[in-house]
Amino acid sequence: MKTPAPPVLVLQGDPRELGRQQGGAVRSQIHANIAVLLGDFLTGARAAQMEKISMWQSRLRTFCFDHWPWLQEEIHGIAAGAGIEVELAELLSFRAWQYEVYHAGACSSFALPGADNHVLAGGTLDDPRFLYTIAQVSPTTGLRYLSFPIAGTVWANRGMNESGLALGISSLICPGVIFDLNQLVPVDLVFRDMLQFCTTVAEVEARCRQFKFFCNLIAVDATGAVFSSSNYCGDFTAHPVDRGQACLTNHPIGAADTALRQRGYTGPDAGGYSVDRLDQITAWMTVHNGRAKVDDAIALLGATPRTGRVNNQHTAFATIAQPQTDPHTLWIAQQPVAPTAFQPFDVRTGTVLNG
Repeated sequence: MKTPAPPVLVLQGDPRELGRQQGGAVRSQIHANIAVLLGDFLTGARAAQMEKISMWQSRLRTFCFDHWPWLQEEIHGIAAGAGIEVELAELLSFRAWQYEVYHAGACSSFALPGADNHVLAGGTLDDPRFLYTIAQVSPTTGLRYLSFPIAGTVWANRGMNESGLALGISSLICPGVIFDLNQLVPVDLVFRDMLQFCTTVAEVEARCRQFKFFCNLIAVDATGAVFSSSNYCGDFTAHPVDRGQACLTNHPIGAADTALRQRGYTGPDAGGYSVDRLDQITAWMTVHNGRAKVDDAIALLGATPRTGRVNNQHTAFATIAQPQTDPHTLWIAQQPVAPTAFQPFDVRTGTVLNG
């Protein structure tokens, strides 16, 4: 039995119109997300922290709207379309619910030379599926792209744009590290900038130098160039890309591990199975280097969900891309991820491709 293709929210127009379309189309989901993510703000459960959170929110508003001024209009559009206060829409896009714990769900990302040495990229987004929508965005300025924002936000994360730039994101979870909240920028807004305005991995690396955020990322562009980095609030480690291979889950590796241990990092959280997933993908890459095809990636990512696997009970989406050979195609499977769930989508239109 084939899994139905996931629905894609197609957004077109200027920033306010993009927001208005999203707010109106997924209004009920946005209201549900507010209840789940911002309920403590509405009930007063975080009253003791509100002064600090308000200051943090004010800083982010100033920073983000200085760097990406169109986002203010888009957030206003979401608020109007969904029938919510602008402040609530800002709290969603600025991750206010993670004020003291700044990371997302556990995810996996990889890139390797596949058949004919054309780079194959893929991975998973592991987080509650009900929070997210799939959005194909055609802005009036910048590139068309397809990604997975939490409904009610101006986010992007894992995804691909019409230039053939494919991005994989994995949370960088570092127990013991003390970081300054007042220096952080929401990683999801940096990824939005990357997908909307970057065409090469060199431009992605430039964003890593410019913005202070936490995440592991892997980027592949239409030339087959690969960039892999761990980004930790103002610093980052660009990992060596050995013969076009890169793999990251949720812990720092190499020089990033060394740098973060000097900041108090105590090692990977065993409960997240980050090391196990990294080992699984690395072993798969060793076998498939130079010959992997989309079907091979589907077999890896679509294996029966189990705790500790790349595909597990928390996997909301899996994606596959071949930027050199198919610069406009992103294969997507939504939960429950299985081999029959993968469908090829055109990132320029959000439509399913036939054959």
